[in-house]
Amino acid sequence: MSSTTIKFINHASVLVKSENTSLLSDPWYYGDSFHKGWNLLVQQSKEEISLILDEVTHIWISHEHPDHFSVKFFIDFKEKITAQKINILFQRTNDKRVFNFLKQLKLDVTEIDFNKDHALGPNYKVKCIKDGFYDSALLISTRDKKILNLNDCEIRNIKRAEQIRKITGSCDILLSQFSYAAWKGGKDNILWRKKAANEKIQSLNVQSRVFKPKVLIPFASYIYFSNTRNKYLNDCVNTPNQLLEELKENNVHLNVMKPFDEFDGTIDKNQIFEALKYWDFHFKNINKKKIYDYVMCSEDELKNSFKAYRKRIFSKNSKFLLYFAKFLSPIKIFKNITIYLDDIKKTVVLDLFSETLIFNNESPDLIMSSESLNFMLNNPFGFDTLTVNGCFEEYNKGGFAKATKSLALENLNNMGIMFNIKIFINYNVILLFLERLKNVEKNLDLKSI
Repeated sequence: MSSTTIKFINHASVLVKSENTSLLSDPWYYGDSFHKGWNLLVQQSKEEISLILDEVTHIWISHEHPDHFSVKFFIDFKEKITAQKINILFQRTNDKRVFNFLKQLKLDVTEIDFNKDHALGPNYKVKCIKDGFYDSALLISTRDKKILNLNDCEIRNIKRAEQIRKITGSCDILLSQFSYAAWKGGKDNILWRKKAANEKIQSLNVQSRVFKPKVLIPFASYIYFSNTRNKYLNDCVNTPNQLLEELKENNVHLNVMKPFDEFDGTIDKNQIFEALKYWDFHFKNINKKKIYDYVMCSEDELKNSFKAYRKRIFSKNSKFLLYFAKFLSPIKIFKNITIYLDDIKKTVVLDLFSETLIFNNESPDLIMSSESLNFMLNNPFGFDTLTVNGCFEEYNKGGFAKATKSLALENLNNMGIMFNIKIFINYNVILLFLERLKNVEKNLDLKSI
């Protein structure tokens, strides 16, 4: 038997054990995520989680999205994590929000640098690789295995995969996301959803060809869209059974795992068969699972939240440069955003340079609930959450792109990039942001085909 084993726990969480070292990834086991927008297909009890932690020496968090970095998990189990002397690993970031949060809980946390080996034990080392704005991958090297955990990393083409392979080399086992995980243009844009699902399949093909794993473990997509406003997104998600069909010409073994299945490198066809049946049941019964809804917020509550939002923005970014960019930038950024709040039947204008929210009858850019707007205004990660949970609709063509060019400012702030005189140092990040936005605009046009 191999000395290295992988135990699948849930979603993007696996326990990789070798000799006396056990690394747990991205623990999220219960509760909603992305502001009542996502839920797990299955959940674990706190008793089950406590037993898992008995085996753990280290926890790695790939990025700060709540389906990978569950705040509730760390609050609920901080005493257990401390008692077990578990060391938490997270990528070194400019803003240090995750690091500081964990430190405030008095947990043992280590920042790890990108592309450098970090030893966890005598025959156990990891290497963290940055991808995109937030994500990171992890290469785990033990005495007998190389395991590459790509989680949500967007390794879609040969060129990008080869860039990563120069850092990691080939691997024995690859773990990767297998379905789409964000807004795809609204209810009417089923073509984008189908395209996104197919692109995930093609990404897995690319990753398999370049990294040449013996085994591919699909994970990080065992969720359902769980809100009245986004449940339509469940209609085109990939399932493990689909992967088996789509990847059958691939030379890699597909090892589908259900919670608490263990894998030591030897393919167990009976275990895979049982896992496929297990997930097939849960995907087929998505419509029977719990669905959330939002509550109405008052105008006064929204106005107070807007004040907090402006204060947060201007505390981190130059008010003068924002004003200058709004009127003189060729990119047309920081324009007023008009949103129709369909639950309270009000249209509101977000103008950064207005002392308060403006309610009027203008044609809106976006449609959402008052609670979604309130959440976005109260949280630095609010707009990022909204784009993932998809609990909104674009009303006017170009409305989403226009909103993104204003509201995504806090996405940059969360990466430690502020809109001030030093902004041009991060020019490559701005270009990447604009490139992704351009791709979004292309896909939005699919619904008119």
